Amino acid sequence: MPKKIVFLNMSDDLGVDGHKAVTALRIKNPSVRFKNYHVKKTEQVTEIDMVDFYRAFTTGAHYPDFGTDRTKIKNLCQGATQVMLSIHGPMTSVNYGLIRSTLGRRPDEHVSYQQLANLLLTLFVPNVQYNFSLVMCFGARSSNYRLDHENLDLIDWTDSFAYKLYQRISPNRSVRMTARTGELSFNTVTGKSEVQTELAIQGTLDNQAISQEVGVIQSIAWWNQNRNLFLNAGGAKANFVIALVTAEQNTTAADKLTALRALRRNHGLPAHDYESRELLNYLRQKIRLVEASGRQNSGPQGKYGKLVYKYIYGMGNVIFAKYPNPVCVHPKHLGHGTPVSPRLLKKFAK
Repeated sequence: MPKKIVFLNMSDDLGVDGHKAVTALRIKNPSVRFKNYHVKKTEQVTEIDMVDFYRAFTTGAHYPDFGTDRTKIKNLCQGATQVMLSIHGPMTSVNYGLIRSTLGRRPDEHVSYQQLANLLLTLFVPNVQYNFSLVMCFGARSSNYRLDHENLDLIDWTDSFAYKLYQRISPNRSVRMTARTGELSFNTVTGKSEVQTELAIQGTLDNQAISQEVGVIQSIAWWNQNRNLFLNAGGAKANFVIALVTAEQNTTAADKLTALRALRRNHGLPAHDYESRELLNYLRQKIRLVEASGRQNSGPQGKYGKLVYKYIYGMGNVIFAKYPNPVCVHPKHLGHGTPVSPRLLKKFAK
């Protein structure tokens, strides 16, 4: 049987990023034709641009045929095998998502979890089981975003945007929801979703922190001010500058690091010299930044960073970490870090 995926696009004014995701989803879930070849192909992924509808719902902005479209969207969601909603998510906030301003006429628009929940409660009807995916970068990430979220026991999973959203929906509606801990993208070759790894997230955070250090800022400023002077003067310091600039021109972080570390071992600079110390200090800071960039650029993974949210009678709202092996991470009394029993797994939609 073909799937019926409804994609609610709230990514930006023009829906650009959401369109990319839909294109990828249609690769994974192409349109199908039944045995009667005279019948038009059935599209498995239906995209709905939601930004104007959401604004009308929230602020009462003029929207022709609002009631008609609301009924249409409700019916599509009710008959869907999966409902997906895309919205941008900042790593540093667990209280709002973002509608990006691509038109340049306004700043990015904040959408609180309360506002998004109210929208979904309007579109989802009681006594219908929904399989819902929150397509939002860092949606499942906690407010302590710097922590490694692979260390499941360290994380308060109940203060994420995703959980706050789910808590307002469930148990008023029957929803199984998924969200991700990292930056989320869709592979345009396979059509599958991919998630930024914790290694990449830590690399991003390290890069930001290093770049903001006073010593690093001063070292970069000193380098920019003096490197041409060394080049013009010639000698060992000119050779050092040339070698460093050449190392930076490598395309991959691994090749850059290899060249920079080799230069650190054999720098050829005169000893006990102020300028030599400053040049070596700049090299040290450059190595730190490239190391962080290498971690930051580590590739995304498919089966990674997914949290599953489900209301289970007698237990309340339960959160499972799906990969690498399903474990319950909330409530804690169910066994934090303990493999999920088959009995509980059966309570989750596949």
